[in-house]
Order: sequence, then structure tokens, then C-alpha cells
Amino acid sequence: MVFTLPGLPSANPRRWLPRFGFLSRLAAAAKTAAAMPLGAQQLRRQRTSTLLSLAGVTASLLVIFAQLGIERAVYFSSIRIHRAVKADLVLVSAGFKSLQLHANVPIAMRDIVEANPAVASTSPLWFDIMSLNHAGMKSPRQLAWYAIDVERPAIEVPGLKENLYKLRVTRRIVFDRDSRPYFGDLAEVADKGEEVPVLGPPDYRQLLRELFVVGTVSIGPNVVNDGNVIMSEETMAEVLGNWYLERPAFIGVRLAPDADPDTVRNQLNKSLNGRAEVITIDEFESREKGYWSRETPVGYITDLGFIMGLMIGMVFIYYAQYQIIRFYMPEYAILKSLGYDWWFFLCMIGQIGAAIITPAFLVAFVLARVFYGAAEAAIHLGMTMGLREMAVALTSSLIMTTVSSLFAIRRLWKVDPIMLFE
Repeated sequence: MVFTLPGLPSANPRRWLPRFGFLSRLAAAAKTAAAMPLGAQQLRRQRTSTLLSLAGVTASLLVIFAQLGIERAVYFSSIRIHRAVKADLVLVSAGFKSLQLHANVPIAMRDIVEANPAVASTSPLWFDIMSLNHAGMKSPRQLAWYAIDVERPAIEVPGLKENLYKLRVTRRIVFDRDSRPYFGDLAEVADKGEEVPVLGPPDYRQLLRELFVVGTVSIGPNVVNDGNVIMSEETMAEVLGNWYLERPAFIGVRLAPDADPDTVRNQLNKSLNGRAEVITIDEFESREKGYWSRETPVGYITDLGFIMGLMIGMVFIYYAQYQIIRFYMPEYAILKSLGYDWWFFLCMIGQIGAAIITPAFLVAFVLARVFYGAAEAAIHLGMTMGLREMAVALTSSLIMTTVSSLFAIRRLWKVDPIMLFE
């Protein structure tokens, strides 16, 4: 190996960082290593190990991007309705965790909340699962249904306001046009202004109830449900049963303009005495996310996949660094005999890791964008590349490089200049 060594730092170099012990030594070593790019030169000579490491690190970063995208899709899709709530506070069941657990609030709690002078109005929302079928579908599919008070809807989603007057007629529903493709051309036909007859869940005689889709809204599916419909509480009572009226999933609470949400919340929770709970919209969302993260396999699977991707990337970077150190051991002995210290070797080994991780990150980012687009077209869960995904993946790349460099440099501790004379 042929290379040119720069002159050793002078006794009184210009200080570009304060001399805080190891920081000054690290700064000087980094400057010297940058002027002598041995890492990149050695990678070019070790093509086989370099290409193998690039492929492995790219695959590990792609796994990390995939786990982050899946996590974002699951959490984002689970709180679509939560973000659509038109209220300052939310009345939920005691110990509320997730809408998917089908917990409900006793309707009597609504009277206690409305008795507070700071409460302007309340709006209940009902939620459950039902089957739906129509002529354009191969077989029935399950979806989520939401029932609202047409005069004071608890949620506001695109398309609902324009179709509210249609829901005043019983057995009329609006369909989520962002549902998965299993529902055929239902959204296209309903958008033309036609009443589309569909078959809902069976009644007590096992006869399918007839409903009419009179418009569309935009909500989007989640991991559990392929789509959504919205109906009035009168339609819910007629088609699904009067007993639902006593069991809303939650109740939106709107406050008077000058009311303090925290104060009113504490007052309401004291009045409810543990029979129900009033929480903020932010807490409403965070509890739903927490449920999916900590109490379902989704959170554990994505965390495990992220950790595995991180570890695989470290192994492949370490492999390239170790191969170079092993092959050029005599040259490193020469550098050590010339007075280059541990910090210089750390910067040079880190240079090797950086030369691998940089192109691997760029390739993985491009492939992840393609993967996100294909997955979103199929599952409609809001799987998009955001700043969070890019920042976490970049941080993971830095961790991979740093940790693998710290492990690889341990091999250089055994380097002894005396080996040149053996």
C-alpha cells in the first residue's frame, strides 16, 4: 500500500476547539484523519468485502425504514377519528384505552357533564363493526360504522357537512371513499348522486337489512377495519337496535368561550366520581397510540424489527472494518510507531464506516420511498415518508457507524510496532 503521510501536528497548533481533555485530542485526530483519507482508499482495494457490506447495510436500513413506516401507518390510521372530533374535551369510559375495545359511556353521564355551567354542548358518537354487501362486491366485508347526532355531529370529516341533510332520512348512510378496494365501485356510484342499495347486518330473523348509500366522506381504514360508514342515530336505532342509544363510544364536550379546559376537566372528573372520565383531545389520541404500541403485538414486532435492522447493519459495517484492519495490520503498526494515537485510529475506522453508510443510506431511502408508495396503494393506512422516519433512520446510521467502530478499534489495541521486525 502506497500513501503519503502528512507532517505530524506541530507542538503549538492553532486551537479551533477549547482544550477540554479528550475533545481537543479528538478534534486534532479528526483533522489529521480527514487530511489522510486512508479509509476510503482501503475500501476501494477491498472490493468484495466493501460490496458485501454495502448490500448488507442497505438491507438493514431498508428494514428500519419498513418498520418505521409500518409503525407510522398503524398509529396514524388508529387515530383518524380522534383527530376529527369537534370538541374541547372528550367524555370516555373509566380507564379508556382504545375505541377498538368497544368500551362505552353510560348516557346518564351526559347529564352530569351538561350540568356544569362551563359546558356549552355535548355530542355523542357511537361506534361498532358490521358487515356490508352490494351488487358490485364478491362477498360481504366488515367495516366500522359511526353514528352521529345530525344536528350536532361529534366529528368533522371531509364530505360529511355536505351530506348531513341526507342522513336525516332513516336507513341512509354515507360511505368512506378512502376504504380499501374490496367494496368495488360503491364509492364511484355514490359520488354520482345515486342512492345505492346495500345489504347491512342481519336482524334477529337473520334477514339482511337494506340500507342506502347517499354520498361519500373521507376517513380512511385502519389495521382492523377495511372501511367506514356514517349514519344518524335514528338509523342506528332502527337498523342495529335501540339499546345502542344508551351506549355511545364517547361524547365530545364543547366548552364556553371563556372556560379553562384544565379547570373544567378537573371539575367534571370530580363530579363523575370514577363512573366515567373526561380527557383532552391530545390524551384521547395518546391513549389510542399507547394501546397499539404497548398492548398489541404490533408495537413489539416493529420494535423488534427495528432493533434487528440496527444490529444487522452494525455487523456488516464491522465486517468491512475488521477485514481492512486484518489486511493492513503492518501499515497500522507503522502509523502507531510514528506516534499516531488511539483517537486518530478511531477517526480513521469511523471514516470507513461513514464511507459505507452514506451510499447505503441514500439507496435505502430511495427504495423505501418506492416501498412506501406501493404499500400505501394497497393498504391505505397513511404510510408516508416523513421527517421522523428520515431522522430516526439517519440517527440509526450514526449509531451503527459509531458502535461498530468502537468494536473494530479493539483489534488495533494489539498492534505492536515490534511486529515489523518479526
